Amino acid sequence: MILGGGFGGMYAALEFERALARGANLDVTLVNRDNFFLFTPMLHEVAASDLDITNIVSPIRKLLRRVTFFHGDIEAVDLVQKRVGLSHGHEQHCHALPYDHLVLALGSTTNFFDIPGLATRALTMKSLSDAIFLRNRLIANLEEADFECAASFRAPLLNFVVAGGGFAGVETIAAMNDFLREAVRYFPHIREEMLRIILVNSGKVILPELGEELGAYAQRKLIANKVEIHSNCKVTAVTDHDVTLSDGTTVTTNTLVWTAGVSPHPLLDTLPCPKAKGRVLVNEYLEVPGWLGLWAFGDCALVPGRKTVESHPRPRNMRCVKERWRLGISWPLFEATG
Repeated sequence: MILGGGFGGMYAALEFERALARGANLDVTLVNRDNFFLFTPMLHEVAASDLDITNIVSPIRKLLRRVTFFHGDIEAVDLVQKRVGLSHGHEQHCHALPYDHLVLALGSTTNFFDIPGLATRALTMKSLSDAIFLRNRLIANLEEADFECAASFRAPLLNFVVAGGGFAGVETIAAMNDFLREAVRYFPHIREEMLRIILVNSGKVILPELGEELGAYAQRKLIANKVEIHSNCKVTAVTDHDVTLSDGTTVTTNTLVWTAGVSPHPLLDTLPCPKAKGRVLVNEYLEVPGWLGLWAFGDCALVPGRKTVESHPRPRNMRCVKERWRLGISWPLFEATG
């Protein structure tokens, strides 16, 4: 049984799919709450209307012909009895399914760091609905700000804040900046200089995964394109009307996109297996020591590097997937979608 249909879970399922096609005597089930695979590195392009949602979504049932798919939620995992509690449907009908081998590919959830007001007011960029909601918010704000009677309260409608200087935050704010500055020409009562698009970065330069030199280069490019960057800065509080930053700045806005932190899936807290910083500890074969038949990888696991003492730098690896997508270099997953 594979829990999770992200990159890790889907690639594992596709390997089993090929094994089953060769005649392997296996019974494999993939469990996921969505019935589609989502290419998350391109969510920001859907938010900016650069891509249609059909370009980043692939139906799981189309990808998997031999692996069984369970469309539902994971309620509980019993590692001792080797059973998983699942639910599905509007009435949350429950099942308890046994397994011989369990693959944990649960990914991560957003970490709001207990910042006052953040969890209930911030927008995130982890799902298809997040991207669509952000796109609708950008358009709705422009439409509202264009009314002549809105002149006295345009600031919160035309100020946009993205928190997080990693790949997700930088790509999101770049896409928002392009979309807003191209769209504003169609609104007669809004001028481009009214827009204020702000990136909040806790580090010295953005994109630390790429190193300081490339991060500084990308930062200069964003500034040249009129993005305001607050470095060595964090969000400290959020209300319905403004965002407060640690450098003393208060931005009047109704749009804060939060990409500044993730946490391992909360289900992992219920498991008795060894963990570090909330992630499941695995060996070089992705096995969980002490639990026969338990495997984990991706954002929910701490995978040791073969040549370093650090875990594998997955964010950079995921962007390599994206670059191959852009260059048209085939990957098994996308070959399977046709």
